[in-house]
Amino acid sequence: MPLFAHKGFAATTTRELARAADVSEPLLYRHFPSKEALYETIQNFCCQSADPAVERLSRLPASTATLVQLTYYLMRSLLLRQTLGEVKVDTHFRLMLNSLLEDGTFARLLYRNRFARFCARMEACLEAAIAAGEAVNGSATVGNRVRFAHHVAAWLAVMHLPEKTAIDYRTARAELLNQALWFALRGMGLTEQAIATHYDPPALMQAFKEEWN
Repeated sequence: MPLFAHKGFAATTTRELARAADVSEPLLYRHFPSKEALYETIQNFCCQSADPAVERLSRLPASTATLVQLTYYLMRSLLLRQTLGEVKVDTHFRLMLNSLLEDGTFARLLYRNRFARFCARMEACLEAAIAAGEAVNGSATVGNRVRFAHHVAAWLAVMHLPEKTAIDYRTARAELLNQALWFALRGMGLTEQAIATHYDPPALMQAFKEEWN
């Protein structure tokens, strides 16, 4: 997985893959008929690994409070490099970037199998927030507002992939998380009052303490 993540599919050789698995190339081919088959297996593994936090969040009622929790989970997972299921965030994003530079298959698979469900949950919560008067209607669709929030988190994660961050945000990572989260919540249409009511960083950290310890 790290080989494909760092080098991409085309540049990774079967000899390197066998060496990483500590087996011979012939033995590797006994389990996987081709490099493509191994890559597909890795992609499926990345997309299907379970995440206890996501399972817990999926059981919460659609509301503004749940939307804040979902957005916090998304932002913190990506910006502070938590794991997504059993796979490190860095590995996910390197695989994603290499996929986008090639044919985009893994990127589409990751969205369909992991983020689409999460996105749908955020959409339901945003619609509930609008109905409750805690978010405003806008020219962007509810679905795209949620996707744009994800893009903010994803791009921040990409900027932090190098050992030296690509952009100097001039603030500590924890404060950057707070600023990015506020930006995403406002961008999705939440009112200042709704954010003040539902966004409590210490309480959110405590809510995810068990899954992230």
